[in-house]
Amino acid sequence: MKIDSKKFSFSFFLSDKIKVNDLDQAARQHGGATHNIDDNEMFSNVPGSEFIDIKEGELNTLAVYIPDTTSINKAISKEKHQEIVYQIVHKIYDKYGSKGITPYYEKGLGSWYSEELQQVVYDNIIIASVHLEEVKPTDIRFFIGLARFIKKQMKQEAVTVVINTALGLI
Repeated sequence: MKIDSKKFSFSFFLSDKIKVNDLDQAARQHGGATHNIDDNEMFSNVPGSEFIDIKEGELNTLAVYIPDTTSINKAISKEKHQEIVYQIVHKIYDKYGSKGITPYYEKGLGSWYSEELQQVVYDNIIIASVHLEEVKPTDIRFFIGLARFIKKQMKQEAVTVVINTALGLI
């Protein structure tokens, strides 16, 4: 199944991802890259189509990235970061926990090219996610809402939402 990404308020959308070997180089070449430290995957999202591919009969991953910075690249306290992570995981659990779906969080390192700073910026990130058999537009909108909350609380230029291989910036 495919869902048109234009149904959502993404400021930027990429529908595919590729393996990369260097976060700095990938950020300069593709605009950003992620290293999931827990599973050692390193990738960049790249253009494909305007559609979000939803797997039928398989688990789909919806995630939001929680950076450890505020105002683009200023470190926040560990306590503040833990508070935001807790709030996000709690919101995910409130929505999906009654269905027996457990939110996951993994450690990651994100790199992205900041137009404002004209340099590659690195963030330690927490990837907060769920795995769903069925994904509806309301699920995507829920994760967009989480991204807006993070963006406001942490004064970010943009916050990442991931649906399978697709990436949208809020």
